[in-house]
Parts: sequence; structure tokens; C-alpha cells
Amino acid sequence: MKPPEPIRGLDHLGVQAPCIALYGQLLPGITNVTDRARYYSFHPWVLWAFERQYSDHSVDEFRRVLRRAECLFALIAIRHARVVGDRDDGLHGRAMVGRDKLLRIEEDADGFALEDYATLEGPNRYFKNKLGGLGQYYFGPLRDLRVLDHHEGAGYPGYDDQRGRKLAEAFASAVPEDAFFRVLEQETTTWEELDELVAFCPCGLRDNTAEHELLLDLFLARTELFQGDGGTKRRASLGLMLDLASQQARDPEYAFEGLLRGAAYTGALVDGAAWQVTEAHQRVLRGWGTYQRNELLSISVQGLFAAILRAIERDEASKIRQASEAAEVAIRLLSSFGANLKLPLYALVTRVRGSLPALADWKHEDHELQRGWRLQSLRLDDDTNLEEIARESVEILLALLARGVDEYPYGDFELNPEYFDPREVHLLSLRHASKNEWIGLTVEAWIRWVAVQWGVARHLRVALRKLRGERRDTFRIRPLEGELRVVEAPAPVFTIPRVSRAQQILRDLGLVEYDAEGVMVLTDRGRTELEACRVG
Repeated sequence: MKPPEPIRGLDHLGVQAPCIALYGQLLPGITNVTDRARYYSFHPWVLWAFERQYSDHSVDEFRRVLRRAECLFALIAIRHARVVGDRDDGLHGRAMVGRDKLLRIEEDADGFALEDYATLEGPNRYFKNKLGGLGQYYFGPLRDLRVLDHHEGAGYPGYDDQRGRKLAEAFASAVPEDAFFRVLEQETTTWEELDELVAFCPCGLRDNTAEHELLLDLFLARTELFQGDGGTKRRASLGLMLDLASQQARDPEYAFEGLLRGAAYTGALVDGAAWQVTEAHQRVLRGWGTYQRNELLSISVQGLFAAILRAIERDEASKIRQASEAAEVAIRLLSSFGANLKLPLYALVTRVRGSLPALADWKHEDHELQRGWRLQSLRLDDDTNLEEIARESVEILLALLARGVDEYPYGDFELNPEYFDPREVHLLSLRHASKNEWIGLTVEAWIRWVAVQWGVARHLRVALRKLRGERRDTFRIRPLEGELRVVEAPAPVFTIPRVSRAQQILRDLGLVEYDAEGVMVLTDRGRTELEACRVG
């Protein structure tokens, strides 16, 4: 039997899973690979038009047409960006399926063959998945939104007769369908021939009123047809983002996702003023705050684990005999705590509580949010950073304990309480440990406990579970005969909560734009939709 291939993997401590579950509920229907709004209507249209344009409805024929259609769709956007010359890929070709491969076609090329890129094999193949970007990225979300479904017996997706058909017909209402399929079937195509297809460019969405309004209905759940399947939650999160973009408080140094993380966690805008939201957005604001609190717990545990593994490489010739020895490594990394190591944990938490910056003062360098961002930016391959990485990690944990954890912090989510196994790492287990296992511990004993139980020993359990269940070798410190040997220390990172994808979709919908400083602001249409979202 072939042994499992070692892979780098993700979430080596299982601490990011709760974060992913939370943002999945906050932004249903949008994923980290669904970047552009118009694919939510383009793909239903391709399926609908295929039935009308072709008599051969075999799976092989559909794959051929779909792959060419996705290539052509992206090429139209690339061409239009060049013709307009506004250097704004966010309006045109950014994140179009196959873009990177298709950009290899020279701008001054006399012609090109779509088949060279749509082919299932070859060096220029735009996508490995047989169903292209639809199969790899968009089918799952579109199925969950009940726009697409499984086409019984066809071997390729079908479209929902209400949602899918309406989106397809709306897309078709303002594009030259026959011309698109004529170019799609040509052996060779020129850039100039794409100019007659400019209506297909993503920037053309706002000129197609029927399609634009229907996509607004979908993403903002404005009509009953789209209010199920997580629609109201998506509306609340997108409305909250529009609300944040409408605020006067601004700091161009922060990306929008950072502003959302900070404001949701603290309830304060970047200038420290309270973020006042309507009742329609209060629950989702708390939800994003809970997500960020869980993120801080996650990155702090990741950070200490990473520092320990790198210190084992640096100081212990990359190996220790058993997991318990990670405790001694951690204490050496945190020697800067000095006499505080001998304090009772509760005494240090009390002291930290008295010295923490105000929760709303999240630009303060000692605020746990700033520590989290610093921790993520510190280079793990620099031996001189390891003590600082360990220190920032523990300071974040202390801040979370000092701020306190609600009895049930996940009350704004529809999650079975049994999902939060007390043996896993999440806010409930943090609260439970602080009132049970950690009672009576000194700071030194507590650090030792975290280093082993939530660090090396936990990683070994998670990696062994993946090896047994998925035959994936994700060990970052591998058990060998008589020793544990470091493979690689994984850098501590926050999860990616789909916010940047939501921003692009809001821009595609014409609800936001970017000012001269690169700050996201509302358009007139965005202000109109925000007011509707604030009502509920």
C-alpha cells in the first residue's frame, strides 16, 4: 500500500474550524473563491443557452462549450479593460476564471484559438477541473442558493426553474447571445472581434437593469424568492459592511477587512467612536465580534505552538523526546515574564485587566487586536523573533481572559452546542479551562499546560486523526522511534472570512466604489440599499 504523501496542510491544531464555521454562517452564498457577482447569472445563462443553441446535450459537448464560454467571458473582460484604458481591473477582468493563463495571449497577437486554452490537456489549459470554474468554484454556492441543481441523468448541472431560469433570462436580455456562440465556435479569434461582445464584461452588469436588479435581489435577499437558504443572514452582513463604508471615521492605512474586524470586536469605529447600528444589524454585529474573538484565541494558540517548534529547531537540534518537553521550551521562550511566572494565574489576569487599553481603543499598540496583527506579521524564519512571537501569543490569551468570556458566546449562531466539543479549542473551552483546569495554577504552570495540551500534544492528536480518517500526513512535528522531530513550524494566521470577496461583489453591484485614498465608500445606489437594509 502506498504511504500517504506528506503535505503542508492547514489548521494543524484544529483551532480555525470554529472560525470557519462562524464566518460561513455570517456570509452564506459567498465563498473565498466566488469573486465576481456576474458569474451568479453567467453560469445559469450558459446552461440555459446551451439547451437552446445546441442539439447535442451530451456531457462531453457541454464540457466543451462551458470551457470555451468561460475562456471567452474572461477574454472579453481582459480586452475591454485594455480598450477603456482606465487601469481598473476591479471593474473588468480581476478574478475572472482562467485569467492568469489567458493573459499569456499577446496583446498584439493576430489571432488565437480558444481551444488551445479550453482544452482538457496541454500547457495552456485554463483550468484542470473538467467543468472549469463552475465545477471548482461556483456550483456549490449556486446549488446552496438553489439557483443551480443536479441535472438528473445528464452528468452536468441543471438550473432551477425559478431562480436559475430568471437569472439566465435576465442575463440574456442585454447581451448578443448569437454573436457570443458564433465567436465561441470559431477556430481562431481576434481581439477586435471581442469588441462586439463588450456587453458581457462584468462592468456591463449595471447597464443590464433586469440582471442587475435580480442579482441585488439575490445577494441582498430583497424578495421572498431569495430570502431562504441563508439569504437574510447574507443581507445582514452585506448591509453591515455598507453601514461601515458609510461612516465618516476612516484610516486609509487599514484595509476594509481590518476595519470590520476591529469595529465588530470592540463596537467602536477606527476613531474610537461607538458604532451605532440599527436593530436589524445588532445581531450580525455581535456575530462578527464573536468571530474575531475566536480568531484571537486561534492565532494566540497557533503562535505559541509555532514559536515552540522553531525554538526546538533552533535550540534542540529539531527534536525532543516527548510532548511534555515542549513545556520547558515554552518557559525558556517566555523568560521575559520574570517574577510574573511565579504569580497565581488569577493574579496576573487581574493585573492585566487593570492595565489593558480600553476595548474601544483598538489602535493602541497594547490592544489584543494590534498584538494579533503583529503576531501574524512577525517572520517565523527569523530566530530573533521567536521570543516575541511567544510573548505576543500569551499576552493575547491573557487579554481574552481579562476581558472575560460569556457563558455561551455563540448564542447568535445556529450551531448545535454539541458542535463545541470541550476537548477542542474555542471560546467555550477557554471559559471552561479558566474555571476548571487552570484554577490554582501559577502562570508558569499555566504556560506549561497550554504549550503541551493546546500545543504539541494537541497537534499530534489532530495530525493522527487526519492520517487515519483522510490518509493525509500533516505532521509538523513527527513521532519517530524515541523522539519527536520537527518537520516545519506553520506560521500563525487569521482565517480569510470572505470579506474581500464580498467587497468585490458589492462593487460589481454598483453599491460601493473607491475614493482617491483607496477607501471604500458608498455610491448613491449603495446609500439607497443601505437604508433598506437598516430597516430589516
